[in-house]
Amino acid sequence: MINRTAVVLDSASYLPADVVARFGAIIVPLTVVLDGVEYQEFVDVDAPAFYARLKAGAKPSTSQPPPGRFLAAYEAAAAAGAERVVSIHIGANYSGTLNSARLAAGMSPIPVHLIDSGQASFIEGLAAWEAMEALAAGATAAEAEARAHHAAAAAGNVFIVRGAELLRAGGRMREGGDAPGAPGVPILAAIEGAIKPIGSAATVDAAIDAMLGHLRAALVAAPGQRFRIGISNGDADELAAMLEAGVRALAPEADIMPYVIGPAVGAHTGPGCTGVVFLARPV
Repeated sequence: MINRTAVVLDSASYLPADVVARFGAIIVPLTVVLDGVEYQEFVDVDAPAFYARLKAGAKPSTSQPPPGRFLAAYEAAAAAGAERVVSIHIGANYSGTLNSARLAAGMSPIPVHLIDSGQASFIEGLAAWEAMEALAAGATAAEAEARAHHAAAAAGNVFIVRGAELLRAGGRMREGGDAPGAPGVPILAAIEGAIKPIGSAATVDAAIDAMLGHLRAALVAAPGQRFRIGISNGDADELAAMLEAGVRALAPEADIMPYVIGPAVGAHTGPGCTGVVFLARPV
């Protein structure tokens, strides 16, 4: 809790546990569906079990959490002494999560200020982090919302999916033999609420270089600022480790945070996803 304000986040923000604990944030798990059965992210199914199910042929999808899950969080905040709630969530352009939170807010025993981050995954997390820091410094809920939106717009990102194809083509993995030819794996970014291709890679080195190139450009454009950088790992340990090594060499002064892509986002990106999310601070 922050100055009698409880902060509620959803599990797709993927913030480090120490950050969540520092601000006393309440995490509402998102819903992932495997072969028609619903699970709560990180409660009923963790990332290793989720990706193992995908490899075994399970069909994934996602579903917005029921309003009751948010109402329980708001009621718990009130019971703990909160006088208000700031509830920050995955963008409405990506998920119906905010609609469930809005329904719950209408039944909450204390006022709820809803914030649509407009983003997903660690970009959402970085936006929420900025909002929580603003609240801790005495900002109003409206001021915290403005800070979150500013951070969400300022954050950069670049990532790849289908990374296993690059590893197979490069001879690093063999699952029934090397993949023939160049796989042409797309380099992607979340831009203005949509996932857009910004390039492609035929080799592991090309993929890593492309992602580091986008980070390098951001670092050059913001000299003297301290960066928060997340390195994602969606069942892509080797690629994520290579990317992390490159990031640490490129930005040794940055706050670098590896994180696991959980089932709620992994249901859309699939296994073999890695990338970087970065924000120059102060925002």
